[in-house]
Amino acid sequence: MTMAGVSVGLLGLAIVASWWPSRAPGGAASAWVPPWCLLLVAAVLAGLIGGVLSWPALLPLAGFMCLGWLTQEWARSRWPVVVFGAMALALALHAFPWFQRVPVFEAVQLSAGAPSFALFASVDKALAGLGLLVWVCRRCSSLSEVITMLRATVPVLLLTVVAVLGLGVMSHAVHWDPKWPAQAPAFLAVNLLFTCVAEEAFFRGLLQARLTQALGASPLACWLPALVSAGLFGAVHLGGGWPLAVLAGVAGLGYAVAYARTRRIEAAILTHMAVNATHFLLFTYPALA
Repeated sequence: MTMAGVSVGLLGLAIVASWWPSRAPGGAASAWVPPWCLLLVAAVLAGLIGGVLSWPALLPLAGFMCLGWLTQEWARSRWPVVVFGAMALALALHAFPWFQRVPVFEAVQLSAGAPSFALFASVDKALAGLGLLVWVCRRCSSLSEVITMLRATVPVLLLTVVAVLGLGVMSHAVHWDPKWPAQAPAFLAVNLLFTCVAEEAFFRGLLQARLTQALGASPLACWLPALVSAGLFGAVHLGGGWPLAVLAGVAGLGYAVAYARTRRIEAAILTHMAVNATHFLLFTYPALA
């Protein structure tokens, strides 16, 4: 494995480790270095050696993480979270030239009638997702919370999968195509940790959550944040055409409802991953040409 691959693997582990308790046993937070932080440092060092990051990338990365810390320390002030969100968006949109995409597998035709598909791991987008997870997203902190979250999420998850892929079939964007290609494990891991986590952490964990908080007891808080996050999620897919944007908007509404029912980021991530995994494994991927 190359150092670029090591960097991607360590970054994925850092994202997983963000669910590790933030305090040491006994509650001594000041003496506790979170595992995700150690893994992030190792991933960055491997990335610098492997050419995934250039040295100037350390400046926006350090600034991003410091802003994330300020969102907690200055919780009553709005500007840190606004700037932090803007910084996360800039990273996710590859605004900084010092981060390289790492190829996971080369272009291959996964479905008959579909164009070839190549997978890349976007390190800057994954770093944005990690920072959002750690500093602003509300996560499950116990087994009982996980069980409660799953009970509320599963019905929404199933309905979202059926709605999105049903519309995809009806619009002739995809058709039934069950498969388990050799690239499946890599796709599922990278899509979960580098795509679903980052997108849900931004659209639901930051945007929808903060808008709900801002509306407070207003009746609009019940539905407006979900519609806004879903609409913006669809809008960012306009580059693929209106049909894709509409499907993404429907999917985003499902993710938003899952989050609204639980107020836990895992609900949105699981629903998003269920749609993507079902699409990849059971239908034309990425779409009919």
